[in-house]
Amino acid sequence: MKRVLAIAVAALFLSCEPAVRRVLILTFNDKADVVTISATTSLGKAKAGTPEAAEIDEQRQALLAGRDEWSQRFANADPESDRVVMERSRGELQSVEHIASIAPENLQKFFFDTHLTVTFTRGEGWAELTIYPGTSVRATRRQRERVEKMLSLYSERAARYFESIRALYAHLDEKPPRAEDMFFAVFRDEKDPPARISEEEKSLVDGVRSAIDAMLSGEGETATLDRDFDFVFNPFPAELKVAIPGEITALEGFTRMPEHIVAVKMPNTLEAVAMLEGRWITPDPLAAALAAPKDASPQDLAASIAPQRRRAEPLVTPNDVAAALMEKMRPANTYRVRWITRAGGAPLPPQPRHRDNSEGGYTSARSRDAHKTPALRCSTAALPATPWKFRSCARTPDSGP
Repeated sequence: MKRVLAIAVAALFLSCEPAVRRVLILTFNDKADVVTISATTSLGKAKAGTPEAAEIDEQRQALLAGRDEWSQRFANADPESDRVVMERSRGELQSVEHIASIAPENLQKFFFDTHLTVTFTRGEGWAELTIYPGTSVRATRRQRERVEKMLSLYSERAARYFESIRALYAHLDEKPPRAEDMFFAVFRDEKDPPARISEEEKSLVDGVRSAIDAMLSGEGETATLDRDFDFVFNPFPAELKVAIPGEITALEGFTRMPEHIVAVKMPNTLEAVAMLEGRWITPDPLAAALAAPKDASPQDLAASIAPQRRRAEPLVTPNDVAAALMEKMRPANTYRVRWITRAGGAPLPPQPRHRDNSEGGYTSARSRDAHKTPALRCSTAALPATPWKFRSCARTPDSGP
């Protein structure tokens, strides 16, 4: 497997294992006159005595008492009926899913306590959902101060990466035929054949690889950078996905996913660095690895990037990188999706998760049968300590709802 992509996925793993994970799915019916809201809160694991452990315990108590943020939002939206499904492991609460259907025009009532402006418009044969994100108020002052410090450190590492690419490209400008072998050396895994490069070329390649390693060390000051960045810059209260039943005719801000799903996708720091391709370096090996098919080999990547015209700016300062990263990691100004509606009735009410669920198929927070519900889907998987094997992460854009 290609080495840089495996490293990138390892970095993604670090950012997609929050102490408390929240996922919000909006599912519209064919006529777009009803939207079903599913809000899931999953509680992770953390070492006792850590801030993460305290966060998990606090959220668990709030969920059990029905005073969590989702309960307040559902109550404000005033649905005719709702359902709460609780999952326990050995008697301890692990996740809660809250489901209800409302008129799409009432979505702003659901998001009443967030810095999001949500509008819904429906015409003859079409419907449109638009979300305007405001400033995030989710971070504490301590988190904002920590992000400022960590951003400075990470920007220095990213600037070193750009400098290592500039040195590599300067060598290839003098010796263009060496491009494919050197890019193979950048992408290769330890199990791949040795790269056919000189000692001088190996030094340049090692500079690129070590610069990438530094950007995803996940240790010290930058260990929680992605999580804290999310609190500081992301005003969305959860990972947001929207299920659209009809053909999408306009899309802005959202990331398109399989099965008529669009999502708000916030990049992690390594993805943000790759998104800077073209500003200071072209092409960017990191961006190429992230964009390549999962089964692409180091040889494939090297062959595709070697013929491209190369450019590298002579000087990139950490301050320049910090400003660019902040720009990329903020949400889009607008998230808009328009689609074609079809004639049809309202969606079926939420179906019971288990034949033993309470009367009417609705399992409340107080139901004695709540613990019998099957596990909710959450495919986040642990990665090995060494970043050479590809593993999938639930937050990737191509995953399902």
